[in-house]
Amino acid sequence: MRLSLSTALLAFPMLVLAGCDTSVTPVYQTSSQNTISLQPVAAAGKRAKVQKFLVAEGVNTQPTCRLAGPIDVGGGQTAAQALQEAITAEFLAAGLYSDRGTPLTVTLTNMKVDTFSGYWDLAAVVQSPKLPAGYTVTTRYEYKTSFSAYSACPNAALAFNRAASAFINQIVTNPKFRTAI
Repeated sequence: MRLSLSTALLAFPMLVLAGCDTSVTPVYQTSSQNTISLQPVAAAGKRAKVQKFLVAEGVNTQPTCRLAGPIDVGGGQTAAQALQEAITAEFLAAGLYSDRGTPLTVTLTNMKVDTFSGYWDLAAVVQSPKLPAGYTVTTRYEYKTSFSAYSACPNAALAFNRAASAFINQIVTNPKFRTAI
């Protein structure tokens, strides 16, 4: 009985501390696939910028991982800021970005992580003055997860940038993207 009480007393603080962990996503790195997709658009003389990145009502942009704590997808920024900067980085890498380019408004309509099944869902509506009705993109990015939160939460944080890259690819390869800019 004494051994199990001692074990319980040692385990309790560890469980409490585990609830305070934050898994942080590293800084976004551009994707060669997105750069290759955008270069012909830039070569055609098109230029764009993300003027606004909005979050639709009810979208949780501060996901948590089980009982272990939050997943910081922005590395200290909001998810909207991180995603806007990721799109801007892709535009810059491909030579598509310009301050005077067509202003895009991206409204995030879904952001969900499932650390048990191992996927990120991202969805948005992309609009511009040239395409006021806009178009919708949805992405499900699957990644390897783990049974334990100790591994599953960092896996989810690391997978966010790959999910963001796939999300951006859906935006820039959509046939309506060229119409929008």
